[in-house]
Amino acid sequence: MALDIAYSIEADDFIDADRAYDYFWSDRIKDKTAFLCPGTNCSAKVTCANMDKDTQDMKVVVHYRIIGKNHSSECEIDQKTPLNLIYEKNNLPSGQNPAIDDSIVDQFFLSRPESYYNEKAHDPLQDERKRKTSTASKKALARLRETGRTSSIYSVRQIVSRYLRYQKDGSLKHRRIAIRGNDATYESFLQSIREDDLGELSNSPLIYYGWAYINRVRADDAYQIKFKKKLKSGEKSLTTTILIPDQLIENYRIKKLITTRLKKVHEAAHPTAFIFVYGKPKQSKSGDYANFHISNLDMIDISYSCPFLSQHDKV
Repeated sequence: MALDIAYSIEADDFIDADRAYDYFWSDRIKDKTAFLCPGTNCSAKVTCANMDKDTQDMKVVVHYRIIGKNHSSECEIDQKTPLNLIYEKNNLPSGQNPAIDDSIVDQFFLSRPESYYNEKAHDPLQDERKRKTSTASKKALARLRETGRTSSIYSVRQIVSRYLRYQKDGSLKHRRIAIRGNDATYESFLQSIREDDLGELSNSPLIYYGWAYINRVRADDAYQIKFKKKLKSGEKSLTTTILIPDQLIENYRIKKLITTRLKKVHEAAHPTAFIFVYGKPKQSKSGDYANFHISNLDMIDISYSCPFLSQHDKV
């Protein structure tokens, strides 16, 4: 049974693999093997594979893998049975719940709550298993696995990671993503930049992607991302860009991750990367550019290679 979540000993909470990745790159957790199975009263060890990798070969996405064998006799994961959780009814007839693959909607938020990286109070003398099975932890586990919901998403990187995970396990067509009260299919939420006219793009922000160059601007205080493909306004081609000021990087909690990728691409002989950005491009006042404006670096993701399956790499 695939693990959507695991118990992080260092964070003292049940978290999904995407959050574990964020915590590692913000220095909140250090050990990719310091996780436990989420099954009832279970302390089998779990590792968060690829958590410490910055290469972002997302064809092998960050994920949990059980490495311990000492499951409890009650462990649902070991017995390959559903976790015994309380599900929301979601206005369904009494006694009915939708099949999990037909009901999951991921929630995308444009900013992280202040508590996202908060350290929890930790009593080193408190028994690990008691902490793991506390009432608060059980509620956290139920929230993450309740029918019709998964844990909240706060970054484009997490969306791309889940898109690829769902594509790999065959559930992509069932998956939807909700933002500001509206939801759409994952497949419609990601769109390649292919010389489309600005006037024909969606009125709502989407995640746009494509190959791009990464350079420093002349003032040497920002990175410029310039997509290889250009958007259009009528018959006019528009250079399509994103500007990332150094100050925006400095204010980002996971700056170690983003600076590693930006510098590595910029310093390469061919400074190109596969870029994802959430937003709606706007034509510049000069009329020569189509610009994406981002308020924080959660709205962009940088990959060294195209992460899609070969049949989808047509950008």
